[in-house]
Amino acid sequence: MVARDHNEGFLGCKMGRFRWVSTPLDVELLALREGLSFPAKWPGLRICLESDAQGMINSVLNRGVDLSPLGCLIEDCKVLLRAAGLVCVQHAFREVNGVADGLAHYALSSHAPDAEIEWWDCPPYLVL
Repeated sequence: MVARDHNEGFLGCKMGRFRWVSTPLDVELLALREGLSFPAKWPGLRICLESDAQGMINSVLNRGVDLSPLGCLIEDCKVLLRAAGLVCVQHAFREVNGVADGLAHYALSSHAPDAEIEWWDCPPYLVL
């Protein structure tokens, strides 16, 4: 996940692995839930969370209760989104998601420990 300002400047990023997930939608929802914790770092700012997973976005923005197998996670994201205040969730095409995609591939291919890694203010070399 990557955080940028209104000029596309780097604010921070986070990389990690999700274990025991069964579908790409699981991963997208878990990443969104993580992303919804980012706005707390910048209170008062309007934040837009972007994802290339249109189906996940539709599920989270749907006002009805989700009774699917992932319903609890979807409802959790809805609650966090309402609590976040000045946060929107919108679709971004995969082509503009290159940095987040690169972090995900690095996390999956590295032999690093399973711990999450965050960078703030100064981007890591793999993002530059």
